[in-house]
Amino acid sequence: MARRHTVFAFLLVLFLQPRAFAQTPVAYRLSFPEAAHHLMQVEATFTTVPPGPLELRMSRSSPGRYALHEFAKNVYDVRIDDGAGRPLVAEQPDTSQWDVPRHSGVVRVRYKVFGDATDGTYLGVDTSHAHINIPATLMWVRGLEDRPVRVSFEPPPGAKWKVATQLHSTDDPLTFSAANLSYLIDSPAELSDFVLRTFSVGQPFRIALHHDGSGRDADRFAADLERIVKEELAVFGELPRNRPPDSP
Repeated sequence: MARRHTVFAFLLVLFLQPRAFAQTPVAYRLSFPEAAHHLMQVEATFTTVPPGPLELRMSRSSPGRYALHEFAKNVYDVRIDDGAGRPLVAEQPDTSQWDVPRHSGVVRVRYKVFGDATDGTYLGVDTSHAHINIPATLMWVRGLEDRPVRVSFEPPPGAKWKVATQLHSTDDPLTFSAANLSYLIDSPAELSDFVLRTFSVGQPFRIALHHDGSGRDADRFAADLERIVKEELAVFGELPRNRPPDSP
């Protein structure tokens, strides 16, 4: 009987191991120690990584753009270690990929991203705000696309930045989550001392405005958007479904 229990326990561990790998979140920390120079610092930590080579990637395109942008061209000072500061050997077979042939289950990559374009495609950082298009800024690991993700933002010291994003909120107002890489990739973020305007057309809409106009300008902009949404509803007969607050 004891041997049967031992075998059962061993099989249970084998069955649970892949699920444990799949559920370990990928952790990103984004900070702005050199915002005046249009730089963002990224730290990404991948834990309980399965044995074998690890392939880090920068995206080459972005949802809705339908063109190659080669976002790695704005990435530099790449440092890869084991999470405790010990460097790992990495090879770069092309400009958008870093291969780590050997690791012990934890890989951390730290790098800087330059961005001075607030156009929705690239990164835009200065002392007043940061507008982040995720594909243009965050490395990811091939094979770990289905893992949950946590993203923590660290505004510059003294900045009154808040975070506007469709990433899911947590108990920490500067930490957010995503169910997987696909949701993360399609979730831009604006960090600034923005103003918030809301309206409702069948469901609530929130508008985060980082601008140098007046409160009346913000009201007029929100009213214009509300008219556009109402017109879309009249043309198409429905609006995209709003996700429930507690959706993954």
